[in-house]
Amino acid sequence: MSSSKSSRQRSILTFLIPATFLFGAGVTYLVYKTGGTPSIYANLILIPIVLTALFSPVWYSALFAALSGIAMGPLITYLNEGDNSSWTWLIRALIYVAVSIVISSISAGSRRRERHFEHLATHDPLTDLPNFSYITSSRIPSSGAMSILMLAFNEDSDIQGLFGSDFYSSIVKKISSELKELLSTYPNATLCKRNNLNYAIIVNHYSNEESLENILAALNNINDVTITIEGIPVYVSYRIGFTVIRPGSSISEGLRQANIALRYSFLEDQQISRYTDAMRDYYKGTVSIASEFSSAIAKGMVQASYQTIHRAVSHEAVGVEILAKWIRDDGTKMTAEEFVPILEKTSCLQKLTMFMTEEAIQYAKLPVNEGKKFSINFSASELSERSVMEFVRSVEGSGIDTSRILVELTGAFTEDDFLVRDNLMFLRKHGIQIAIDYLSAVSSSFILVSDTPIDIIKINRSITNHIDQARGAEMIRSIIRFAKSAGILTVAEGIENESQLTFCEEAGVDYMQGYFFSVPQLMRSEKKDSPDKASSASSEDAKENIAERPSGPIITIVTHDENEEKEEDSEPDPDNEKEQ
Repeated sequence: MSSSKSSRQRSILTFLIPATFLFGAGVTYLVYKTGGTPSIYANLILIPIVLTALFSPVWYSALFAALSGIAMGPLITYLNEGDNSSWTWLIRALIYVAVSIVISSISAGSRRRERHFEHLATHDPLTDLPNFSYITSSRIPSSGAMSILMLAFNEDSDIQGLFGSDFYSSIVKKISSELKELLSTYPNATLCKRNNLNYAIIVNHYSNEESLENILAALNNINDVTITIEGIPVYVSYRIGFTVIRPGSSISEGLRQANIALRYSFLEDQQISRYTDAMRDYYKGTVSIASEFSSAIAKGMVQASYQTIHRAVSHEAVGVEILAKWIRDDGTKMTAEEFVPILEKTSCLQKLTMFMTEEAIQYAKLPVNEGKKFSINFSASELSERSVMEFVRSVEGSGIDTSRILVELTGAFTEDDFLVRDNLMFLRKHGIQIAIDYLSAVSSSFILVSDTPIDIIKINRSITNHIDQARGAEMIRSIIRFAKSAGILTVAEGIENESQLTFCEEAGVDYMQGYFFSVPQLMRSEKKDSPDKASSASSEDAKENIAERPSGPIITIVTHDENEEKEEDSEPDPDNEKEQ
């Protein structure tokens, strides 16, 4: 933007210099014809002097004023054949020069202030990099293309609070400096600062896009690395979303596309994503899911369904797992596996958890479920002191004995391991048992898994689907061996055929669930019936609903039978085996 201002200033001077000289020559001729400097028309020379002073450097303005003073003095006197012995013209010339210097100095100062404020408006004050305003004023090459890259670094949200804003500013400066150095060999690339650790890179392609590949390769030198700032190592990684726009497109549309690609990178956990129309439709879908969810709960479009859980060997139905299902306005049905990953990135996930908790509490209060246990799924990303306390308060307020509750954790933990452990221990102090998805356990640290009293490990469907492969089968056996050695029960999900059933039983799994036994049934229409009713669903129904995989926020209800206590050695009970 500053370069365009400079070019405009030069074009003004190109026109102004000859114009003022012609104007001055015309005034001189007019004064000569009207009798010399005593004529009132001599004052017209001040117009070109002021115009020159407004738009020209001080030295040039003073020179033009001095020449104008000579023209109005010795030149006019010589042309009129007057007396040149008088020096009054010199006083007039000095006045012209003084006026031009004052006006030119004020004008130059005003231009400097304008450039300064323009720089502040178009550059980041911390790094002095061009900002968003610079991007919007960019122009696409008429005979090429432009790439817009949105780059966002994964930053620890606790850095600023833990080390202070000064240290955080040092991180921003360091990364900005590294990026500028990496891009210094690419004159067609401009690094721009957005906010925090978010950047944009504008790349002009005058012939082809080959340089973009080189730029992406250069940027990889600052991805998944550790940089030292003030003696403290800081891990750095980024996500990139980019698009390529051609002449005829708008910069605003390019920015929109690049931002969608960046959001897609985070949603799909990809390092680099290039914008496509399919990505646009996907993004619209995720936005609509997040925006419609709250009203969907209020309208009763989000419902709970249940699927039975069975004891290994005997195949006795010992409980149910409650699954979230969303029936949208157009009649399409969405499983939790489809919409929960989107809700995890919004504040709506807690609404779903509390909704499912209320549904489970109502279901548990039914006379047919008296004495049974149920488990409520918690996304590990929302496991915080506040959410745990609200959950316990809700359950205790319902009057249900907390010993009937088991919390199941899924997903990756965002809190510090010790904070997670403290929150889980808080649940244990209130009599609530803990279950964890095996994949979540793998992604967690040894501190969490070893120090937290976990009661049940659930073997994810993505693992049981690979039973027919040697590595998949051995993984299941190793999970079961670890669980048994630690006194932890196991539940195998996704059992869909007899071969999976037989393998899991022989491997020593304690409980199983899946479409081999039953398909999910809407809970609202079955609240007055026994949960065992689901076990009578036909195999044809299972085939029709095979796509509706159980996933996401769930509630598991486990039967507690007096006979089971008498046969602990042969059929361990989920509530007591942990103590054994």
